[in-house]
Amino acid sequence: MSLIKCPECGNEISDLAASCPQCGCPINSQTVPSLKQKPASSAQQPAPNAPAKKRAGATIAIVSVAILILAGAAAWFLFFRGGTDDDERRAYDAIMRYENAHQLDSLSEALNDYFDTYNSDAYHYSQLKGLHDRFFTERADWQAAEGILSIESVRHFLDVHPDGFFLKDAKQKLDSLSYKDAKEVNTREAFEHYLSQFPQGKYTAEARNLLSDLDSEELSVEEKASVKEALTAHFDALGDNDKEAIASTLADEISSYIGKSNPELEDIYAYMTNMHSSGRIIVFIVKNLNITKVDAAGRTIYNAQFSLDEEAYKRGHHSGLDTEAGEPTENTEEPAEVKHFSGTAVLNSSMKITSLVLRK
Repeated sequence: MSLIKCPECGNEISDLAASCPQCGCPINSQTVPSLKQKPASSAQQPAPNAPAKKRAGATIAIVSVAILILAGAAAWFLFFRGGTDDDERRAYDAIMRYENAHQLDSLSEALNDYFDTYNSDAYHYSQLKGLHDRFFTERADWQAAEGILSIESVRHFLDVHPDGFFLKDAKQKLDSLSYKDAKEVNTREAFEHYLSQFPQGKYTAEARNLLSDLDSEELSVEEKASVKEALTAHFDALGDNDKEAIASTLADEISSYIGKSNPELEDIYAYMTNMHSSGRIIVFIVKNLNITKVDAAGRTIYNAQFSLDEEAYKRGHHSGLDTEAGEPTENTEEPAEVKHFSGTAVLNSSMKITSLVLRK
């Protein structure tokens, strides 16, 4: 015997009962399944793992789509890295323009932007990589040379990079440094050397003007001899106490003469007479003469610096000098007194003295 459910009220009853004791419903054991009876086939009931299979399929689909998206993004990043082929071509063209136009600041910025945007798969990458490395290496060398700021450092840079990006800048810097050196030396040779190196340099015209000024200030052999002759004649006349001779060596207007400003001829005669009051013979010797020629307001003047020895001999004796040859004679005697002076004289273009200063 087994228990079954009443088809009418659902209460459990014996499968041998003719009717349900609760509701009286007739019992047919052939139509009411036992509580222990299993379904005839699995198709009559849903499979217990069907929802899990559906969830797994959805997950696989989502993962597949994600993989495709990531693969597409990786391909886009790998080949373009933020730009299209047209963008890369325009970036390349801009770099070429900056290089040809020698726009170095723009070239530096454009190269940095290109390599921040594109990788080795870009069409012009290899070509621009060589340009990039060469440009930034040379720029570092130029900055080092500028930091030293000497002719030697610039020449070394030009030796290393004779046809580089900074060739123009280096030549201009060499031009300015060479001219600066020539001005500091301020000689004919220095300016001629600059002009030979930079015949079309930035400072060529200025250098030629300064060279012309030096030419006008440069003493000729004749001028040097004339200045020395004028000074010697003046001191010979002063030693001889010769008023006429000394007047011939002086300009019409004298700004100063041995401590006196704007002297008259009589003042100079008085100075000379007083010098000879002791009755001794006085001989002056001009030595160590240094002359410069100056253009003063369109007038040529000569500045002379010299040493002066004043030798005094007792009367009745001679100086021991051959007046014609200027050399000692057989009767040379030591002077009774010798004084040493440093002198400065200014002579006009007629070789006349306009100023004379003596200091012990």
